[in-house]
Amino acid sequence: MSDQIKHECGLAMIRLLKPLEYYHEKYGTALYGINKLQLLLQKQRNRGQDGAGVATIKFDIPPGNRYISRHRSIGSSYLKDLFDSIYENFNDCTPEQMGDVAWLKKNKPYIGELLLGHLRYGTHGANNIETVHPFLRQNNWISRNLVCAGNFNLTNIDELFNELLSFGQYPKEVSDTVTVMEKIGHFWMMRYSEFLTGTNTKVTQTLKSISSLKKKWTSNAFSPALAGGLMVGM
Repeated sequence: MSDQIKHECGLAMIRLLKPLEYYHEKYGTALYGINKLQLLLQKQRNRGQDGAGVATIKFDIPPGNRYISRHRSIGSSYLKDLFDSIYENFNDCTPEQMGDVAWLKKNKPYIGELLLGHLRYGTHGANNIETVHPFLRQNNWISRNLVCAGNFNLTNIDELFNELLSFGQYPKEVSDTVTVMEKIGHFWMMRYSEFLTGTNTKVTQTLKSISSLKKKWTSNAFSPALAGGLMVGM
């Protein structure tokens, strides 16, 4: 797939397993997840020199409300700029609102249970905001959204890109991560469609098992893919 992974690109991923109210009560803030993600990325800052990005997914959000948030930066102080922009969303909140976790989750971005951060150390391609991870593949079907970030260089990018064309896709660019994301998205959508129609017994049994296990955990704890999209860090 690629050469040996070296000291390039940084990744951090957090899945909050308890309700957000738990973290507010224990740590005094509803921003525990994003605060922790900032710390993890700061400790890896030497792994990225070209930019940084963050994406979050909220679980159990009613239709008509945004549940995926993403922000990226390539400024000279990219990590500071990234989180300054994220925290600016809360500058207009009153103390009462900052203490109301349900209100924050409904009305403010980045109050999610699943968080992904990436520091870019570019080895191929241009250095602009479009090359900064995480990448986002959106879909109006909640289970078909995909957020992807990675640290790799594909050696067969042309072959994989041409395969996407054979599927009837029309990729917006030729890049490692976009190609991987579109491949994952294509087959994930196929398998999920097979699950819905019952045309693939193995897929149906597997996803039903995941759904059954999920009920034994806290809400959506087991499978973020079925909750609000699939988040991948590679």
